Amino acid sequence: MRSRFVNFLVFSLGMTSLCAQDRSFATLPLAQKPNAIRSSVTLGKETPQYKKAVSVYNRLVQARGDFRYPVPSLALLKEENRMAVMDYDKHEIIIEEKAFDVCSSFGNQSDAALAMLLAHELTHYYEKHGWRKGFVENNMDLDIGLRLDSLADKAAKETEADYLGGFLVYSAGFGLFDKGPDVLAKLYQAYNMPVGRTEKYPSLSDRQSMSRRSAEKMAQLTEVYDMANLLTAIGNYTDAYAFYYYILMVYQSREIYNNLGVTAVLDAMQYFGPAELKYRLPVELDLTSTATRDILAAPNRDSLLRQALLHFDAAVSLDPNYAPAYLNKACAYALLKDYNRARFYAGVEARQTAMKHNYPKTALDADVLIGILDALEGQETKAQAAFKAAAAGSPLAAHNLRILLGETIETETPDNAEPDKPERIDEKALARVAEEGNVDDSKTIALTGQLYFYQNPKLGPNSRLFISENNLTKTTTYLHLTSAGYPGKTARQIGLGADRAAIVDAYGRPGHAVETPRGEIMVYKKNKKMIFILNAAGKLERWGNYLELTQ
Repeated sequence: MRSRFVNFLVFSLGMTSLCAQDRSFATLPLAQKPNAIRSSVTLGKETPQYKKAVSVYNRLVQARGDFRYPVPSLALLKEENRMAVMDYDKHEIIIEEKAFDVCSSFGNQSDAALAMLLAHELTHYYEKHGWRKGFVENNMDLDIGLRLDSLADKAAKETEADYLGGFLVYSAGFGLFDKGPDVLAKLYQAYNMPVGRTEKYPSLSDRQSMSRRSAEKMAQLTEVYDMANLLTAIGNYTDAYAFYYYILMVYQSREIYNNLGVTAVLDAMQYFGPAELKYRLPVELDLTSTATRDILAAPNRDSLLRQALLHFDAAVSLDPNYAPAYLNKACAYALLKDYNRARFYAGVEARQTAMKHNYPKTALDADVLIGILDALEGQETKAQAAFKAAAAGSPLAAHNLRILLGETIETETPDNAEPDKPERIDEKALARVAEEGNVDDSKTIALTGQLYFYQNPKLGPNSRLFISENNLTKTTTYLHLTSAGYPGKTARQIGLGADRAAIVDAYGRPGHAVETPRGEIMVYKKNKKMIFILNAAGKLERWGNYLELTQ
């Protein structure tokens, strides 16, 4: 799922230079202006330029979510020398005022342009590209030192910084940005850089070509991430796990580890009987599929839950202030019937961290889980009070309160619905799309020897088609998702911006739901196979149709 549902095209930012006047260890400049005069004059932290730069930078740092190492400081300099640089000597990322001004010239896309520069340098830091330069400087007399100082090696590092930096920008939730080559051209012009190839830099045209290729590769990674989220939402946890793991092999972040853990927890929950899962936990997606599983397979479900705990621990090791991982860890312990640990991680680690570090939805979900723990331990009065206190802001709390009170809960199609009216996106019904089977072969990705990811980004002007084919289970999953600005409506006249109550009025209460730190995904599996993606305000951001076919 397009978490934040944006698509970024990244640009190739500069080759590492090693000039006579700049020999400090592991300094990675975006470019080096010939015969530049160095300056140490900084723009003050109270200037609008610095405030904007640090705001963008902080979003990137939070999105990366890796706090095992000290975060580099940020400086905005009044010089025309290196454009942007990761300076390891000062443990500082520098962006120059002129480069900042070039980004600002892109109007409403200026934040995304600035994010690209900063994310590129942050990636150098997190991927430890600086050690090579230090090694080269100390071993120039060795053949390995010379080879590591080659233009090809520098290009490889810069391409990786483009690729992973672009995914970081995507993760941070910036808007559509596809003008990387234009930014490069403006930077070269502003700095009066030679456009032809030099000893230390490729030509501008080559760098722009590298930009486009990195963009294509990065876009594929974002689509894999989107598909992993979609598969999790509809309950295909095994395939979703493989999609997340594919990303983890090239990009590590707290969210990826957390989502791996969530898929393992949700998979484990399918091995519980209905009586064991009376209440909906904050990570729950599917309660009705227990009949298709061997509910006596306790060793398997416990193994999945302990595997999930390791993933949540990995997320927390990257960022000790990442509240969702603590909450999900509490849910895993609740399923293992270790209620003492579940209470500690929900009431102390998750809730206090969420309140301190601005995760209001996670804090609310922690309160819901504490209410569930009260109910499971026979303290129904306390549980009722907890659910009532949270119900105004949490559909999950309201749902669990109805269960506690013994009310009958009917889900999905309401009496006044038209179940036979087909759902269409961009005037296309998904069953017909599946019959046609048109995909873009150039975008095919083999995640494993048995699992393939296909796409058709040209299916319609305002939508995308994602396909997962599992040759081991003989299952093909089709997901047709609207764009963020989709102008149309569903068959029951629900459009983007609709609130949750309107969706429930049209389709009934969802049979499944995924709680997220920023909202909720409503899933319908009966007459209509649909997903509705809501933001923190409970408003519809995107929706989609899906289809699962087994050979």
